[in-house]
Amino acid sequence: MSDNQSDWEVLPDASPLQDAVSLPCGLRVPNRLVKAAMYESLANFGGGPPNSQHFKLYARWGNGGWGMLISGNVQVDPLHLSLGRDLVVPEILSPETIAPYVQLRQAMTAGTSDTRARPLTILQLNHTGRQCPRIMGGRGIFGGAPSAASSVPVRSRDKRDGLVSQLAFWFMFPTPKTLSIQDIDAVIERFVRGARLAHEAGFDGIQLHASHGYLISGFLSPKTNLRTDRYGFPKELTIIESILNRIRATVPQPFAIGIKVNAADYVSGSITEEQALDHIREMASWRMLDFIEISGGDYERPDFAAAASPRQAFFAKFSRLALKTIPQGDGMPVIMLTGSLRTKAVMTRTIRDGHAHLIGIGRPAVICPSYAKALLEPPSAKTAEDDHFPVEFPDPPSPFWLKILNIGLIGTGLNTAWHCALMWRMGNDYWNGLTIGSRKGGWSSPVPQIGGIQALLELWRPWPSFNHALIIVIFFALFAVILFK
Repeated sequence: MSDNQSDWEVLPDASPLQDAVSLPCGLRVPNRLVKAAMYESLANFGGGPPNSQHFKLYARWGNGGWGMLISGNVQVDPLHLSLGRDLVVPEILSPETIAPYVQLRQAMTAGTSDTRARPLTILQLNHTGRQCPRIMGGRGIFGGAPSAASSVPVRSRDKRDGLVSQLAFWFMFPTPKTLSIQDIDAVIERFVRGARLAHEAGFDGIQLHASHGYLISGFLSPKTNLRTDRYGFPKELTIIESILNRIRATVPQPFAIGIKVNAADYVSGSITEEQALDHIREMASWRMLDFIEISGGDYERPDFAAAASPRQAFFAKFSRLALKTIPQGDGMPVIMLTGSLRTKAVMTRTIRDGHAHLIGIGRPAVICPSYAKALLEPPSAKTAEDDHFPVEFPDPPSPFWLKILNIGLIGTGLNTAWHCALMWRMGNDYWNGLTIGSRKGGWSSPVPQIGGIQALLELWRPWPSFNHALIIVIFFALFAVILFK
């Protein structure tokens, strides 16, 4: 056994991860490993369809042995983007506007000739709601307010923030306007159009993004849903049920529909554990969902909870109870757990212990696109060293001043930028500056030797125009004001 045994884990039997899963709609997931949705930042500035960079990136994942591939969020409204380079559902569905999405779906499955091993292809649909920024959100600097469940602005929850920080929040996130009943009907139709796009492009289904504070999740929190009509509490799930009803009435079977919820949203939204479980129970009882993704914590470290991390405490228990709370019977959705599951042993135990049916994997899939294929390989009998697998992935290099200041929030933002930059490189066949990690058990990982600041700049290269570049620089300068306070 190797000297660095602490960094490697003996491979257990992979059979639970290799087992197929049948969804209520009749589709079959060939194995338990899912490439979770991640924002790619590859579309044209201002939003648009997938392009050659998306095709190359998803072709890598398509050849990676995954049971299901979920796209990054596709915005249903071009005036409600997140960071400017979002995929967008076309306003008019035609052969010409659908064609790029057909190419994206084809890229996802091109690496698999065996139809039974082909990954399910899922398009994630989203509406940013009140978290649509003033500059990047598709409406320009003076383009008006975004839409939300209620007129509750995005503001810092840290009482230590000063006036400058609050002004920066005010500038970037204007007070949203409350959606009228007619507006909500229009939003529902946008999600239906997104589902039609997915179906006509040949995708196997869609996932509703109901987390991270975006529009749908804004309806689920009493802090951001102050409505007194049929979409307010205690009928906060009405908008989700309405979207599902319309999609099921429009798109023929078999067509998978999933939804993503996040433990962090429930904690920040003052939702109790029992209320959150009630949401899972009620959504499952509709028998319109095929899978429910639960994310937002670290499944491998339940003892990390306690007072230091209320979110982790919530997730550690919630993730273990969600599957058990769903009624038994036909038509019940499967549970997908996305929570920093890194080791094969923990993934296998998660399935065997009945905590989830599917395992969602995000950022490790960026570092190693064929991560699923490596996980599903049987243990090697050649040497003891071959029977090990990496437990941790490397953190992206950070500037020395960040390490000295120890500002965690900035580090988190740069970490996201680093992974987006790596996706950009994969989509452009650009691997300059990469080193190949040591090979163990048939696995090797490219590790970019770039820092977080360089990654942030790479997200916007090439610049869409000088004016856009200037706006972006100003935006991030203001964002830095918030972070540094």
